[in-house]
Parts: sequence; structure tokens; C-alpha cells
Amino acid sequence: MSVDFFWRRVDGGLLDELSPGELFDLVPDWFDSEFGPQHQAGTVLAVESNGYLMHVALMEAVGGAGPDLRTAQLPVFAGEERVIADEETTIRVLRPDEVRAASAFLERVGVDDLVSTVGAALAEKVADLGFATPWSEEWAGHLTADLRALKDFYAGAAAAGDAMVKFESA
Repeated sequence: MSVDFFWRRVDGGLLDELSPGELFDLVPDWFDSEFGPQHQAGTVLAVESNGYLMHVALMEAVGGAGPDLRTAQLPVFAGEERVIADEETTIRVLRPDEVRAASAFLERVGVDDLVSTVGAALAEKVADLGFATPWSEEWAGHLTADLRALKDFYAGAAAAGDAMVKFESA
């Protein structure tokens, strides 16, 4: 299972001005020439394979229920879905207030300790999904680093008042 996740900070006004295809075009993938410069500038974040497990860890942080459930879903999977008709591709967008809520949640949840706290659930999910490699301490370290990067990315976006465009790529 290899699904990569991409996030792109954008001005909130663009969500209403641009079509789903135009918004999608703002998000470079690994092989686009603008990916490196945008990543260094802090306007793009991408993770290789760990996006779903990031979501699982965040859901485990709230026990999969309760008042924080919707907010816990915001960083990875939640958001208004917009379909690019000709490509059968779906992007998700978060408005600036949702970006601020996601950032506040990531700050509260303590991402630095989260993976070790919910490690058993993550190991079980990896086994259930049939990943090619088993859960390991090394993988836990990579996932922790990805969650920390996500927290920092959302913090920067929230501070700037940005919206978010995101998608997953198999």
C-alpha cells in the first residue's frame, strides 16, 4: 500500500475563485519542478505512504469519538470535497477557520509522543492493511517526524490565515 499525501497552503479567496482543476494544479507532486522550492518555502507538504497512518494516530488520540472527532479529521482527510470531473480526481479544501482549528488540535494532541502512545493500534492497522513491511521502531520514527512536520505546516498556515488544498495520490 503506497499512497502519498500532498498539502498546499493557499489564499482563502482562491477557494471560491478557482475551479477544482485549477486548485489541483496549484499542488505540485514529487516530480514537478516547483515542488522543491515550494516545500522549502513552507507552502507545500508531502508525505510518502504515511498519510493514512497519520489519520489513524489522530483518530486514536480522540478515541475515535467525542467532540474532537471532527477536528481530529481535519488535518488529513476532512474538508470540502471537490471533484475534477474529467480526471475523476477528488481534492479536499479547508477554509482558514478550519486550518486554525486543525492547527490548534495538532498543538493540543502532542504529536511528539502520540505515535508511541498509540503504537499498538498502528501496528495492528499496518498488519490489517497488508503493508509490505511490518511496523517497526524505525517506521514509528518516520511517522512521528511526519506528524511533527504536519503540525508545523498547519501552524504556519494558521498564522498566515491561509486555506488548504490537499489530495492523496496512489
